[in-house]
Amino acid sequence: MKRKDEAKARDIFAATLRTVQEHGLVGLSMEAVARRAGVAAGTLYVYHASKEALLEALYLETKRALAAAVFRDEGLPVRPAFHKMCAAYLEYLAEHPAEIAFLEQMVRSPLLPARARAATEGGARPLVELLERGKRELLLKDLDTRLMISFLQAAVQELSGHAAGLPPARRAVRHREIAQLCWDALKA
Repeated sequence: MKRKDEAKARDIFAATLRTVQEHGLVGLSMEAVARRAGVAAGTLYVYHASKEALLEALYLETKRALAAAVFRDEGLPVRPAFHKMCAAYLEYLAEHPAEIAFLEQMVRSPLLPARARAATEGGARPLVELLERGKRELLLKDLDTRLMISFLQAAVQELSGHAAGLPPARRAVRHREIAQLCWDALKA
């Protein structure tokens, strides 16, 4: 069996993300990915046995990268940790639009196997623990944590457009403002 090259694997993932961003999951084909990645179709199948296998691997890697960038427990008190996670999520949204478009489509797709969904469930564990700690410390409303996470995800994604296109310093200020809005909505 042919040895896998890490740079080529990254190129394949990047080509898949760009293709999905431009044409959606429906417009994704192995041939289009191979062409965009600059590899032969046969080479693509060395890395991923099928379109479904490629999408699952990319989903797992994208969720891992998102969790690593956003959901870090740095031992801070609840409020600063909350603000830091919100700002990190906003920055990820700004810097990774193709990944976000991909995840949004995959989450609603029958192409996402239950095992992939289950494998990524713990990625937001630091956020869950932070919200639970905030409730125990009576800093946050005593709401279902899943409801709080859904609210935060929807609010942050919707509000992220208000920071798009701003210069970095102004964007950081806007991210802090959005994080404050989210905090105010959930504080006890």
